[in-house]
Amino acid sequence: MKKKALEKYQPGKIEAKWPHSAKATRGKHELGKYLPTQIESKWQEIWREKKLYEFKLQDPTKPTYYNLVELPYPSGDLHLGHWFSFTIPDAHARYKRMNDIQVFFPNGFDAFGLPAENAAIKRNIHPKDWTMSNIQTMRGQFETMGTMIDWSHQAITCEPEYYRWNQWIFQQMFEKGVAYRGKTLSNWCPVDQTVLANEHVEDGKCWRCGSVVEQKEVEQWFLKITDYADRLLWENTDEKLANGVDWPKSVREGQNNWIGRSEGLEIDFPLAEGKEKITVFTVYPETIFGVTYMVLAPEHPLAEELATPEQKQQVTDYIKRAQKKTEMERKTIDKDKTGVFTGSYVKNPVNGAKVPVWLADYVIAGYGTGAVMGVPGSDQRDFAFAKKYDLPIVRVIGKAPSDTAEIQAEEDVLEEGYLVNSAAFSGLETPEPAREKLKQYLEEQGFARRKTQYHLHDWSVSRQRYWGTPVPMIHCEDCGIVPVPEKDLPVELPYQVDYTPKGKPPLASAEDWLSVKCPKCGKDAKRDAETLDTFFDSSWYFYRYVDPKYDKKPFNTELASVLTPVDIYFGGAEHTLGHTLYARFFTKFFHDRGLLSYEEFAKRRIQHGVILGPDGHRMSKSRGNVVNPDDVVREYGADTVRLYLSFMMPYEATAPWSVGAISGIYRFLKRIWDLSEKVQFSVPSSQLSEKSSSVDQLTGEPKTEKLGSENRNPRTENGNLSLKDLYMMHKTIKKVGEDLESIKFNTAVAAMMEWLNYLSAKQSIGTEEYVTLLKLLAPFAPHITEELWSRGARSGSARQSIHLEKWPAYDPKYLQTEVVNVVVQVNGKVRANLEVDTAKSKEQRVVEEMAKEHEGVKRHIEGKTVKHVVYVPGKIINFVTE
Repeated sequence: MKKKALEKYQPGKIEAKWPHSAKATRGKHELGKYLPTQIESKWQEIWREKKLYEFKLQDPTKPTYYNLVELPYPSGDLHLGHWFSFTIPDAHARYKRMNDIQVFFPNGFDAFGLPAENAAIKRNIHPKDWTMSNIQTMRGQFETMGTMIDWSHQAITCEPEYYRWNQWIFQQMFEKGVAYRGKTLSNWCPVDQTVLANEHVEDGKCWRCGSVVEQKEVEQWFLKITDYADRLLWENTDEKLANGVDWPKSVREGQNNWIGRSEGLEIDFPLAEGKEKITVFTVYPETIFGVTYMVLAPEHPLAEELATPEQKQQVTDYIKRAQKKTEMERKTIDKDKTGVFTGSYVKNPVNGAKVPVWLADYVIAGYGTGAVMGVPGSDQRDFAFAKKYDLPIVRVIGKAPSDTAEIQAEEDVLEEGYLVNSAAFSGLETPEPAREKLKQYLEEQGFARRKTQYHLHDWSVSRQRYWGTPVPMIHCEDCGIVPVPEKDLPVELPYQVDYTPKGKPPLASAEDWLSVKCPKCGKDAKRDAETLDTFFDSSWYFYRYVDPKYDKKPFNTELASVLTPVDIYFGGAEHTLGHTLYARFFTKFFHDRGLLSYEEFAKRRIQHGVILGPDGHRMSKSRGNVVNPDDVVREYGADTVRLYLSFMMPYEATAPWSVGAISGIYRFLKRIWDLSEKVQFSVPSSQLSEKSSSVDQLTGEPKTEKLGSENRNPRTENGNLSLKDLYMMHKTIKKVGEDLESIKFNTAVAAMMEWLNYLSAKQSIGTEEYVTLLKLLAPFAPHITEELWSRGARSGSARQSIHLEKWPAYDPKYLQTEVVNVVVQVNGKVRANLEVDTAKSKEQRVVEEMAKEHEGVKRHIEGKTVKHVVYVPGKIINFVTE
């Protein structure tokens, strides 16, 4: 009888509900052609209608899992970076959900910021209109990815209901002295009259207008993150941390280096003339006898004051040149060091030697005291500077206590060894005990004080821009700075504002908005015209996700106590020193305010890599190597893109996009689709009785039939699975599950490919094999697996979405014995295939006996003399007869 093909999917005919009844048939399922775009749009609509991915905390006894990807910026289009960033986390979330875990997978948009403001200026569109339009577009694009993002918990940072709580948090920090008003040197654009971040300075010029950037002391709002410096240091960078916290070693080391905790001394060097003194911070007090010059930052308060009449003009010119360099340029290690002599001297407190005072732009005012003691005999940078300006070089560290050799080249400069030319301290080994001895001596003499110093600076959070959270403060001539009353929050960002650069913050020109009464005295006052840095928005959004409409506090603390901290946090390596450090700081502040019971916001951090263009370079329009994911989806389907991104490289790696490789992934999915035609109804292995098995499941030993008697194996004939079938299936279940857990998606896909090759080589496959394969594939390719599942991949009518099914469990007993396929030849011609226990396949005698018992071999060797046997263990055996 001719088999009836399943009805081909027709656009518009969408199944409205589960279960979708389809009787399991003994034989093939003819599905028609694999048409991914039709299948995918169909299931996306069904999932949306059924709210399949909407999170609800239903069972307090079941574990929860907070799966999070860094807050995306609404640029307007999802690029391949978005696809890569979200595909692996989405598959991980699906896997966790199938393990009977309540998975929370929200998303939102980091909607404030300078890019939107600049785009608005360029396109003559209001930043809000541009941003909200992009959000609408990107949400639709996210759905084409087939993600299980729960949009009911969306947070958009530019909406008043969100930034109201930015303002509340800021005021709490102000109340506790964490937020304060201060001055610091900043990158200043003299044309746009605004502060620029380092990344917005290109070759010393403003990236927007091209004018030369200056270093200018600007009054700003700061957060005293330095008060949290010790708590932000990771205690251990080599091992996993306590309380289940697991962040990459590179991140922990990077943050510790950025915080830069140093224990040293502040040492006073009195001026040779006058009563002033210059204080330096050093972690190498043992080298003080080798100081031959002093260096000040060009911004040091004494820089111009110390200039003698002969040096005045040179000092003034040098300071002006330094002001045109960014801090990043000045810190560049391999840059040529420049400086100028002030004409003044200080005295070395330990020996009274006169030491010349120089200015050099490699010294930064914001670190330490803005003054550094030059020890060219024990520091490579100081040595280079001394050589350039012909300054004295004294050896104070030798290879031995008697080593006082002259220092002539870089290789002569020593940082450790024995003190020499150091008065009574000569002969002491460095760094210890010499360092501690000098600390004690300098403290006792009143020359110095112990000091802990940090590289980390307080965080400048105010911006002279429009598109951001208004700072919720009021400036009154009589009362000073006064917080906006909490009942008046949020201070909404006015829509009708000229946000083009005018030499002052745009909000300063909105007079009606700017002018208010002081909440304390009632007199005329002004709102703060600055806005908050967008890193403020992204430092706590993951708490807002748990209940984005909550109106009593920044977040629902009761629900947060259940869902947070974040279980796994996916993001880019570029946020090691910015976003994630600030988020840890906010969490510690919330802890101190009693809002949270823990101090680390994410238990596990996973950093993703970068997809390059097909030419191996970073994608850019100028190179013409940009791959538009929408085009690829139209050609191959979203499932193909998802699976390719999972397979192309490890998640943390960097690799180029390959057109040839993605077409191979499409063929893989098509093979999965076509494989359904081989499915035979079978009894699940869990229901097999000992009597029905021809092989002992624990030992792998033959019971009533020899392994290799493929044409007589009753389990194969009855549709049941052979020992090798079970081994391959359970091996794949174990591998894919473990890889999904450890974010090794490329090897998980490879394991499924290996199993598919095995299944494709069989004449027929069991339903259990096919069902298991679909479940393993479901997190990676949600649409095709849902379609095949709904069309009757499993018997029975009571069925739900495959994404609500349980993840397959592997049985260790099927992994105890691996079976290999040994090809049997007689005089070079294939006569049979044997399934042989891997351990036994090493024994030629055992394989020979099994082969000779096979009917396909017997009839070709009976009555003949076997001259010799050639055996390649585990692969092939060839009988050569006369």
